[in-house]
Amino acid sequence: MTQLANSCSLPKSTAYRLLEQLTALEVVQRSENRYRVGAQAFRLGQSWQPYPRLLELARGELRRLAAATRASSVLAVPCDGRILIAAASLTRAEDGVLLRPGSTVPQRTGRFCPLWQAEHELVAVEASVRLPTGRTVGSIATVLTLPQSSVTMSDTVARAARTLGAALAD
Repeated sequence: MTQLANSCSLPKSTAYRLLEQLTALEVVQRSENRYRVGAQAFRLGQSWQPYPRLLELARGELRRLAAATRASSVLAVPCDGRILIAAASLTRAEDGVLLRPGSTVPQRTGRFCPLWQAEHELVAVEASVRLPTGRTVGSIATVLTLPQSSVTMSDTVARAARTLGAALAD
């Protein structure tokens, strides 16, 4: 609790009172004087959608894309000046550190930041997911390690993004 109070610039008594209120609402769970995410917060988090049915439809498309490309595939949506990984089908265990759902990565003009890609020795082959109206709701990306060629992946990723966009319109 001390760490939480300090990081929020709150007195310990205020942090304690707020945590007790959140515990009563099941947003926070207390176990042996430690606090963690509660059942209600988990349920709320699971119901979050960047666009209606997007996550549900994207998961299947990401699995197909990962199988076709033999590379990790993600659904990325803009969030507070960064890119939020909303869903993923990961083929390499080490990709889970950077690309797990809920993580954010730097962006540049709505795309994975080239400096971030270079720093992690990755290449993100991206395609926007667009509704029939033309509105962009996110992007699908296949994330490759540097020695892999990204040239042949562009069409496959673009096809997956178009398929997802069309499914959202139904």
